[in-house]
Amino acid sequence: MDFDKFYDKFSNIYEPILHFENKSLPLCAAETSLSDFVRYPLMASVQEKYILGSIINYTEQNFIGSRSLFEIYGLLNELCKELFHCTYADGRTLTGVNTISTLLMSLFEIGDTIYITSPEYGGHSSMPKICQRLGIHVIEMPYDINNMDFYYDEINKNISEKNIKGILVCLSDMLFQPNLSLIDFTEDTVLIYDATQVLGLIATKKLTNFLDSFSQDTPFILAGSTHKTLPGPTNGIIMTNSKKLMDKIDKKINPDYLRNIQMHQILSLIFCLQEFSVFGTEYMNAVVDSSNVLAKLLSNKEFDVISQNGIFSNTHQIFIHLPVEITHAFYLECQLYDVTLNERYRKIYKNSGIRLGVQQIARYGWGVSELEIISDILENIYLDCINGTHKQYRSISYSIEELSKSKNLKYTLDITKFLKFFVR
Repeated sequence: MDFDKFYDKFSNIYEPILHFENKSLPLCAAETSLSDFVRYPLMASVQEKYILGSIINYTEQNFIGSRSLFEIYGLLNELCKELFHCTYADGRTLTGVNTISTLLMSLFEIGDTIYITSPEYGGHSSMPKICQRLGIHVIEMPYDINNMDFYYDEINKNISEKNIKGILVCLSDMLFQPNLSLIDFTEDTVLIYDATQVLGLIATKKLTNFLDSFSQDTPFILAGSTHKTLPGPTNGIIMTNSKKLMDKIDKKINPDYLRNIQMHQILSLIFCLQEFSVFGTEYMNAVVDSSNVLAKLLSNKEFDVISQNGIFSNTHQIFIHLPVEITHAFYLECQLYDVTLNERYRKIYKNSGIRLGVQQIARYGWGVSELEIISDILENIYLDCINGTHKQYRSISYSIEELSKSKNLKYTLDITKFLKFFVR
């Protein structure tokens, strides 16, 4: 393919992506925006280098020149210790699902039985499939939908009776953090909390950090993807205070399950954590405030917003129940206007509804006035949807266009001083 033809083809593909990014209303709970401070390290030359082995101790039989790369692991550990109070922080895995898959392979054997969170009540839908493929038997954690938490008495009873080797709490949909401190551990039962959605909220004490709650002898791992409320690259993180688990994980991840570490991803994550150590608390306060303000506005417009004891959310997420016959039509209408959200057909949504996330719009510094506009947009989309018309098309489009003029990221550091390290 000649260069001009390639340019034309690429332009045809990528210009609509840029247009969408500039003009969409981002309410997807799974996506966030990187600041330049976090994005520039992705261009670092360390992405071209190899390093093998442990993150605790440098492996001597290694690639020449890799010793200096090993120091990057130490910097990540230092920042995670500051924010999450862990003694071990491993950023070698590539995504949230890759992180959990790697942990399952490292910690369990074929034929082991573990508890997992049910997709019907917010659990990640990939986990049962991955466990099945690895030969791990699963039992869904019993869930109390009225209290939006687990039945811990039943879980504790079964841990010993059914020889449960592990508990995997992996929630994609979460308004309130489960009270995992109510789990009675045995010495041989590992608890993995995939906190992908809420790592930023945990780091800033908006939610409980169970690394503080459990003793160092407790076989507990805090893990997840770093690209939700923690506004970092699509990377994985594994954190623990258990020496026993450190030893099991450390040398298995590389070189057994991952051969080429994406060091530029880890570097980007490090910059995210530094940025978050400065602005994280302010940013997460804005996130939780925004989720509850928007939820209240929508509830006042007679949307069936799911709540618990008068509180809509302790996270960045909002759940709205819609009739099953309306849910997909509403989702398609939102596609028409480039309003990003998720349709859901799970019991936790009263069988059907939508999930919103405010982590991205909160970073724009949008306040009550912008949230009022968003609630009007969603109401008008719903009215058009149930009436089968597009009477509100002009009003909706205009409102989104006006909002899109204020998409400047806040809570970020200046990259200028560091550009010499990344721009060649």
